[in-house]
Amino acid sequence: MTSVQFTVGRLDAGMFWDLEETILKKYGEVEPENPTLHVRHTTQTSLTLEWEPLKLHTAELRSLEIYKNGTKLAQHVPANTNHIKLSGLDVDHEYEFHLVMKTTSGQYESNRVKVRTHKMEDLTGIVVTFGEFQQSEPVISEMKALLDKIGAAWTEEITHDTTHLIAQVPRGSKYEMALTNSIPVVKPDWLVQCDKNKKIQPSLPYYIVSVPSSSFNA
Repeated sequence: MTSVQFTVGRLDAGMFWDLEETILKKYGEVEPENPTLHVRHTTQTSLTLEWEPLKLHTAELRSLEIYKNGTKLAQHVPANTNHIKLSGLDVDHEYEFHLVMKTTSGQYESNRVKVRTHKMEDLTGIVVTFGEFQQSEPVISEMKALLDKIGAAWTEEITHDTTHLIAQVPRGSKYEMALTNSIPVVKPDWLVQCDKNKKIQPSLPYYIVSVPSSSFNA
């Protein structure tokens, strides 16, 4: 290598590092944005928290943590999701939640959200999915009309917000999914009795299969 080639090589290397430093200053120092948290769904003893898509920019996500009333929950928050369902809450009780996002650029906290779980008389948190029936009509149509009357909701498929699967026959993919996710599978009369008594009813007496009394609390 001649001295001229060596000098040119040094200049090229210097230009490369200068360019990299310029790029880093322009694009690499953009900090992540604080996450935005809100409540998606609430019942008497559970709720679903949801957050907007995380804006990490050039940073990498290390972990997500949920805090309830200032205390970190042990429940794991998967990095590939934007919501989490929390159960075992007290009836008619106020809570405050926030999300902590840990990244390679540091730690960022979300807004605080306050939420009160429903009273037993509040039926609006019920979200029903329909399973297998011996004869689906007019039962399902009647159930949907009743849900509208009490201010509750129904979905075609089981989601994270589904509170009960209403069915007459213990079979089918929805039934299996409900069992896997510990969602009570109840007879249509459960909903009728909720409306009649003007408050949410225990699920156990209306199960379409026999289960131990300790399997569910509601």
